[in-house]
Amino acid sequence: MNYVQFQVRKRMPASLDDFQVISTIGTGSYGTCKKICRKKDGKILVWKEMEYGSMTEAEKQMLVSEVNLLRELHHQHIVKYYDRIIDRTKAMIYIIMEYCEGGDLATLIAANKKNGESITEDFAWKILIQTTLALKECHRRKNGQAVLHRDLKPANVFLDKDSNVKLGDFGLARVLHSESSFAQTYVGTPYYMSPELVNNLSYNEKSDIWALGCMMYELCALSPPFTASNQSELNRKIRLGDFPRLPLKYSIELDMIIRKMIQVEVAQRPSIGSILADPLVQKRREALECNVVSTRTNSSDNEKHDLDNIEKLRNNLIAKMRQLELKEKELESREKSVALREQIAEEKLKRAMSLLDQVRHRDDYSTTSQTSVKVTLPDNLSDASLKRQVTFHPQLFDKENLRQKIPHTGLVNPLQTKSALPYNNTSLENQLGFAGNKITHNNLLHVR
Repeated sequence: MNYVQFQVRKRMPASLDDFQVISTIGTGSYGTCKKICRKKDGKILVWKEMEYGSMTEAEKQMLVSEVNLLRELHHQHIVKYYDRIIDRTKAMIYIIMEYCEGGDLATLIAANKKNGESITEDFAWKILIQTTLALKECHRRKNGQAVLHRDLKPANVFLDKDSNVKLGDFGLARVLHSESSFAQTYVGTPYYMSPELVNNLSYNEKSDIWALGCMMYELCALSPPFTASNQSELNRKIRLGDFPRLPLKYSIELDMIIRKMIQVEVAQRPSIGSILADPLVQKRREALECNVVSTRTNSSDNEKHDLDNIEKLRNNLIAKMRQLELKEKELESREKSVALREQIAEEKLKRAMSLLDQVRHRDDYSTTSQTSVKVTLPDNLSDASLKRQVTFHPQLFDKENLRQKIPHTGLVNPLQTKSALPYNNTSLENQLGFAGNKITHNNLLHVR
């Protein structure tokens, strides 16, 4: 990959808007440490925010040194560096690092002291070995440069969620370019200062070994090996190098390995390699790694079990969804069937109503057709005086149907008065009140 390709693939720098502050973890002379959340994936991290506008040049140099060291150090027991953000308008720098859920050893020691508790020996060996491995990464760099932590203490040793060591806070670290190099200046916590520092002598990575021994002693005894009410008395005790044995609950082997680290003479103090090569340490390290493998195996098994459960739940969910789909289709089919039945019923009802209307109209017509026709009679005729009369054409008359007079009317039979009263059909119609209307056989039949 050439330089141009590298520049193209280089990620965009982070900004303050990429994170959300959750809470403040702690505040000190260095600045403020806050718990944050990365918005894009919800990952929990921390940042150390410091105002560099009021720093001296030496402090700025220490800050730059810490950022550079964190970017270069990659180890499972060293706090992971993620990014840094510079806000020039406020002269603030934010160093984004891994979040350690387990807190730090100083908090653990204070809690145990308050509750009258103590750590187990296995946990003490675990902290010793993992911190030594972290220092090994610093003291034996591949590029030949050894890094001194220079402020190794319980407050700078953090724990993750599984209580594994995460060495952090390299603000006072110093780079030595060879094993024979000795630092001339020192800034650190007095309780963990080595005799060469108390005597204002040059020092190297074995000062970190001394500090490691003092920290391990305090972790077990809940008190530093050297304590005093003033700096002079503390310096005197450090030069002598006398301190009590660890509490009896801890083995003589653990007490011995810690005492090897807290040796006044630098030459008698073991190096990182010597500590890790110690048979007792190796045995404990093997047991620790077996526990880690076992824990990972159990974790892997648990994860596999969880995945199996998730897969089962997924399959059950899919089956239930399919059943739900079938029920929905069945319900839709039933709804369509019910709708079709309703439509058929409505059509039948319409036909029935239509037939009923036809029957009603037919009955009304029949009733109307059977209604009598009222005939308006002349004033000189009454209903009682009229009988049903049938008048035939004269040629059709026979003797049986002839009468001399129409009963109750006084009308003369035209056959008997043929010479005296000629037949006049119009006159008869007028007398019967049907003037202007032709009288037919059917009409006369309906006269009442």
